[in-house]
Amino acid sequence: MMPIFFLYDKLDREESIENLSKLILKTKEPFVFSVNANWGAGKTTFIHLWKTYLKKEYDINSIYFSAWEDDFSKEPLISILGELNHYIKSNYEDDSEIVSDFNKVKSFTGKVIKRGLPALIKGSTAGILDLDKGFESAIGAIAEETTKELIENYSSEKQIIVEFKKSIYDMLSKMDSDKPFIIFIDELDRCRPLYAIELLERVKHVFGINNLIFVLSVDKKQLAESIKSQYGNIDTDNYLRRFIDLEYQLKNDNLDKFCDALYKKFNLDNILKTKGIKTEFGDFNHLNVIKKLVSVFNLSLRQVEQVFTKLHIIFTTIEPRMYESHFRVFVFFEMLKSNNPEKYYEFISGKDIANEIKAMVLPFMASDGTRDISVIIEATIDSTCKSEEEYNLLIKSKEDKLTKIKDTNSLEYKQLDWYINLLKHSPGHFGEYRMNKLIDTVINKIEFVDKFNFEAES
Repeated sequence: MMPIFFLYDKLDREESIENLSKLILKTKEPFVFSVNANWGAGKTTFIHLWKTYLKKEYDINSIYFSAWEDDFSKEPLISILGELNHYIKSNYEDDSEIVSDFNKVKSFTGKVIKRGLPALIKGSTAGILDLDKGFESAIGAIAEETTKELIENYSSEKQIIVEFKKSIYDMLSKMDSDKPFIIFIDELDRCRPLYAIELLERVKHVFGINNLIFVLSVDKKQLAESIKSQYGNIDTDNYLRRFIDLEYQLKNDNLDKFCDALYKKFNLDNILKTKGIKTEFGDFNHLNVIKKLVSVFNLSLRQVEQVFTKLHIIFTTIEPRMYESHFRVFVFFEMLKSNNPEKYYEFISGKDIANEIKAMVLPFMASDGTRDISVIIEATIDSTCKSEEEYNLLIKSKEDKLTKIKDTNSLEYKQLDWYINLLKHSPGHFGEYRMNKLIDTVINKIEFVDKFNFEAES
């Protein structure tokens, strides 16, 4: 039977989470795992779902924290231990062995941070130094101590790390001797570059402890840019392999299901009907248009949700006497803007880039019928920013082309005939309110909805 929390999973994550959990359960050694996906692809939701599943199904203890929210701290070690401290206080009595053990961990922390000073200097010198080379790091890490003192203290400081790790291991073993403890770290790619790099260093070198697993949620491309900002144009894949043992690429193969859920969530079908807007004719309906364009523009989950939110705002607040054509144009423009804001603003400002826009979209829209979405999109692109004179010339040129097609039963003829009808006739036969003017209305509505802030955290 499906666990109840998967009932709200609109992207069929259950199988992935089950398989990853089995992998985690078999891991006893120190392990750093990353979940990689682009911005807005649902990493945070995935992590929370996985965390819940591990607790409910396997009673695995874990903590979650957003590195981005904590990067005000100068030392990642403090951030991690701070979250662990909060977890222990929330789950154990003050007089418990766990609390006593954690106090021992804290007693080593100051000394561990002191030893970590060479790592701070390493980060600020673009990685010239290598901490794994004892004498080289000591010589290069002159802070308040002399080189001689650093060399003499090297062995004792190394022993402090050993004791620190042992104290954490002893504490975790008392929490659960048979299962790993997991620390989920989210938003690492959004942190200050130096903080992100130092956190990776601490996770791998300071927290390399049996039965302790780190799961990092990252946009690898963005994290790579952070690394390059500190170390120059290095091979970031190789660099990250030093810290991450296994990487999982999070994919969204069920975007259609996600669109179905959002269409229902925002009650768009009923909203459109109350405004007198047709929602479908034959097999052609607004939800199919949305799904197709989401696929064509390769939008992230966050971008898709933002488009639906804007559709809800616009079509909830508008007065009646808008039509299905407004809806289709609004969807196309919003998705174009989500995919490539620069091109969108160039396009609606009158720049002659219609062919560029078509090249972005039409090759991925195979024609499969007379009233194909590609015909609507092409008509929309061609009508944008057209004066009445330009618009009439466009219609005439298409009519001339139509007369040259001999087979009036061909798909080419039928599609072009429909294209011309889309341009010539206003929706609802409302005077001279044709496609070019309808597009102007939509652009104004988009300008209104853009004043809202949709940059919610993942």
